[in-house]
Amino acid sequence: MLNIRIKVFISAIVCVMLVNSAKSQVDSVVKTSTAPFMVTPINWNHLKKNAPRGKLANTVKTILLNANKFALTTWYHNVKKYQVDSTGYLDLKSKSKINEYRYRFPAAMSFGIAIAIKTGIYNPSITGISLKEAKDKAILMLRSVAYDHKVNDTRKVWGGDWQAAHWAYYAGYAGWLFWNDISAKDQAYLVKMIVAEADRFLSLAPPYYKDSKGKVLFPGDSKIEEDAWNAELLYLAAVMLPNHPHANNWSYKAVEYLIAATSLPSDLNNARMIHGRPVSSWVNGYNLEEPGFVINHGIIHPMYNALASMINAPIVFSLAGKATPEAARFNLDKIYYSITSHQFLDPPYKAPGGTMYRAGTAEVYYPEGSDWGMGVYDTYANLDIAAFTYGWDNRAKKHKGNYWAKLHAAKVLDQQKRFADRHTYANDNENSYPGKEEAIATRMGSAWMTIWLQHQIPAVYDNNPFQNSLQLDMLQ
Repeated sequence: MLNIRIKVFISAIVCVMLVNSAKSQVDSVVKTSTAPFMVTPINWNHLKKNAPRGKLANTVKTILLNANKFALTTWYHNVKKYQVDSTGYLDLKSKSKINEYRYRFPAAMSFGIAIAIKTGIYNPSITGISLKEAKDKAILMLRSVAYDHKVNDTRKVWGGDWQAAHWAYYAGYAGWLFWNDISAKDQAYLVKMIVAEADRFLSLAPPYYKDSKGKVLFPGDSKIEEDAWNAELLYLAAVMLPNHPHANNWSYKAVEYLIAATSLPSDLNNARMIHGRPVSSWVNGYNLEEPGFVINHGIIHPMYNALASMINAPIVFSLAGKATPEAARFNLDKIYYSITSHQFLDPPYKAPGGTMYRAGTAEVYYPEGSDWGMGVYDTYANLDIAAFTYGWDNRAKKHKGNYWAKLHAAKVLDQQKRFADRHTYANDNENSYPGKEEAIATRMGSAWMTIWLQHQIPAVYDNNPFQNSLQLDMLQ
């Protein structure tokens, strides 16, 4: 009996030692995990084909270069009046009292410039700025965004904000594109920023507009956008840092947030298997209304059907030579059907009723109005390009994504042609969002990257199971 007790006691000690050893190893890896060498850079040698041609490709390319021109000239010098301070970074904090405006906007502009440069289309004869100056400004903006993140113990201005994952995604993505041109110190700042923002979602469940009983949790405010941009940051972290001890958990959480973002009431009983589990077991509510439209700002809001954050996954995964998770296109065909083909009756909706997209015109019908303005077309062009590129325009009736993309992209280019510095919007009636010009850089950057990368390496999807590999209690 005594021998048995001794064996049990020894076994218990061994178990404790093993657990502590495992935790110690994880802690050790976590402490050193921000080292820049952990990032897997993009292999540009596999992306050497000439830029695609054709009317739509040329239109999108020109729009992006026009956005670069504005960013590097009027916007940088006259709107933002950026200056390097004694730290060697831009003093972003002084440019606004709102972190979204301080950090989202330069991250967005650096994103658009980085894409143009790294895909080989940047053209100084259009922008009026040399390639070197454009690259230097883009890198200065993105590294200044990372420098101010709280995790880096510098100015400690932002981090953990409601939109913070969104800003970290744009700055981190642009940094990944420019990785070999960035100093080791700034690489470390970028990685720490990405890891800090990704880690905070590991213990958080994605929010829903309505719960599983149909109770409204956030009146008039679908959580599609924040679930989508949080997922973006999670899968970017996993792809950039595949050897990080949290990489599998980030991937798992990205899937959870992607499915939640575009969940419908019918998905509460959806038996379709995605990544090893039925859809119904992934969701705890829903963020879309049948057949696939979005309620946001208290109205049916077509602009939130066309969120860029929902459609960037194939780009990030393809840049790394990886298959895109099936969750990244979950219900996107239904969202596109809702915006192209679903009929809204008049009444109860605004006259004249009908579909959001109208054949023969770039104009969009807003069933309950629009609080952002009536002159936004870039977000739809981006959606259309992704829809026909990846094939989830299959439910659209009569006209597919390519048809609509040409209409919407041409309209954006016409808007830019009105102004010598090639900004897009004339006033708040067209688009009232304070970051409307910066949004052009992100949406058209994504649209161009969709076209360019599909020409290089066509996206593929997989539906492999995902599992959490690290117990959350070991993160404490």
